[in-house]
Amino acid sequence: MLKQLSLRNARRQAREYALYFITLACTVSFLYAFNTLLFSDRVKSLPEMQVLPYMIVAASALIVLITGRIIGYMAGYMLKRRSREFGVYMLCGIPNRDIARLLSRETVLMGVLAFLPGMVLGMVLSQLLEAAVLPMLGIRYRLRFPFSLPAAWLTLAYFFLMLLCSLAKNRRWIRRVTLRDLLLSERQNETVLLSGNALTAALFLLSLCMGGVGFWFLIALPIGAGFDLLVGTVCLVLFLFGFFGSIPGFLARVLEDRDAWKYRRHRLTVFRGFAARIRSASAALGLLSALFTLALAFYGIGLGISSVTDRLVDMNLWDVQILHPEGLRDFFSYEEVIARIVPLKGSYSYAVYTDAETVFSKLREKTAAEAGYSGNPMYREFFQDTYMKQSDYRKLRELLGLEEVSLDPAVCYVHCLPALAGAFRDFLGREERSYAGYPVSGQELFSEDFSQSDIYGNGLGYILVVPDGAVAQCSVLYSMCAVLTESPLSHEALDEIAETCGLIRLRRSTVRSVSPGSGCTAFVAEGDYLSGKWADRDSASYLPAMSICLFYLALVLEITGAAILATQLLSDRAARRRQNDLLRRLGMEERQVARTGRWQMGLFFLLPLPPAILVSSAYVILCAGRLERGLFYFPGICGPLWLPRVLGRTLLVFGLLFFIYYAAARIGEEK
Repeated sequence: MLKQLSLRNARRQAREYALYFITLACTVSFLYAFNTLLFSDRVKSLPEMQVLPYMIVAASALIVLITGRIIGYMAGYMLKRRSREFGVYMLCGIPNRDIARLLSRETVLMGVLAFLPGMVLGMVLSQLLEAAVLPMLGIRYRLRFPFSLPAAWLTLAYFFLMLLCSLAKNRRWIRRVTLRDLLLSERQNETVLLSGNALTAALFLLSLCMGGVGFWFLIALPIGAGFDLLVGTVCLVLFLFGFFGSIPGFLARVLEDRDAWKYRRHRLTVFRGFAARIRSASAALGLLSALFTLALAFYGIGLGISSVTDRLVDMNLWDVQILHPEGLRDFFSYEEVIARIVPLKGSYSYAVYTDAETVFSKLREKTAAEAGYSGNPMYREFFQDTYMKQSDYRKLRELLGLEEVSLDPAVCYVHCLPALAGAFRDFLGREERSYAGYPVSGQELFSEDFSQSDIYGNGLGYILVVPDGAVAQCSVLYSMCAVLTESPLSHEALDEIAETCGLIRLRRSTVRSVSPGSGCTAFVAEGDYLSGKWADRDSASYLPAMSICLFYLALVLEITGAAILATQLLSDRAARRRQNDLLRRLGMEERQVARTGRWQMGLFFLLPLPPAILVSSAYVILCAGRLERGLFYFPGICGPLWLPRVLGRTLLVFGLLFFIYYAAARIGEEK
């Protein structure tokens, strides 16, 4: 009998709590899709992506811990809604241990019913994930639908571990519960921990302190090694719990005394629903707000990392860049090899020069420091001013498709980043500068994209364009072959170029000290170096890996939080129907009854969002801004409005999925 009852209950719950069932299936699909990256041969072939499996395992472990607790909360909420059913079982003489066994079978059946469609959806999602990720890593995507058995076993282990964690808690509750507790369970609200204005005010002040401490850790970074981010996040989560334990209840008590506001425009019903929700579920609202805050923060940081990664690729204008340290070099043999591997659009070899002058390099560092950026990465090559011949400058502008300019062969010019243009123009307007007897123009200053945002391009932030004869007084800082190709270079093509030509990959994160007090250099060995747009993308592939894992976490957290909201809302349908029937008997029009119901549902869904949006927006601005300052030496590299754009895209991505759950809850409510 118990087996038949378990099967009947599992089918009934799949219908009654369809959104909970869909959330389980979506969790399975996300786990499988991201686990396929762990066992993907194409991802394993990339040495730069060795960190990705560790990130995915860490993210999956975090999801199992968080989602297991949340699934336990949702299952417990559903159990309390079935308290009378369990009470009937007890009255029929079924002991608690058999009811607990019945619950275990239901949970396993629900898991099996969710796991199978989740795996099918996961196979489709894994291909969408590869289609988005592999081009970022320079790998050509091919449509296929393979089944990864190791990923499936790992997903099964993760999923049932979550179910077992939730089941263990609910089994303990069933074993200890009494018949009286079950019969009164539906009437019990959340235990009120604090009552009275004084205690509410104290909790609110404490939550404000926790929020302030959290943001202080994010801004000051007093500990380092990533612990500041962890401590700050925990403090902000505690702030959200304290906020929903104090402010909404206080607001409900204040509005309750305002009769003129309360009895106006049919507000009474909506207000009573709001007050009841606050009294019965303040801790749940704090949990939901924390989930949505983390989801929004992870979305925002992931989008910020994606924007920074795109800018890292775009700011290097050359598809292939070969560097020869300290001297002139004939790059013809390299160009022949590259032309055999990929069609060329154009190429040019030239040199960047330097001397003992430091006027403009100090101005660069000062301007960047005033904006909160380092300005100087401590690379030995850029301690002094850098120069380029006018003939090379004209040819490079032509190769890049920039507007043709007229250069006076008796005048020096400055080409710099837009962030430095104002300071350089003001400086040249105050002081007349010259080099090798040639005056530096203070009127014409060029600031188009010219591969100056990162090291070993056309200067760091700026370069002085001097008459060809003026470089006779300079030494060659490095010589360079700049190549534009007809199509993007794959990871395999870059490996072939490096291996055939015997080139060393330029790693900006790998440096050696030159001498005490003289900075460092990224030229760590003897030989020529391969760099450029697509090589830089490979060397920064850990950033896409971080972005992938953050999206992974955000998706699971958001669908879990939205499922809790929708499940709780649909579980209260009977009470709202009784309320609507009462309103009709009191003479309220059907249209107004429907409008009141929509207001209640909308308020219920939006209640956890305002503090989550405010906290996560500040969180994203701080973290994304620090990321930009850590990767770039000058302000404005990502554009003046890149942070507002990131926040807008974050709210859009979050809002689309959130609206899907809201629409599903509306449809379920109407049916």
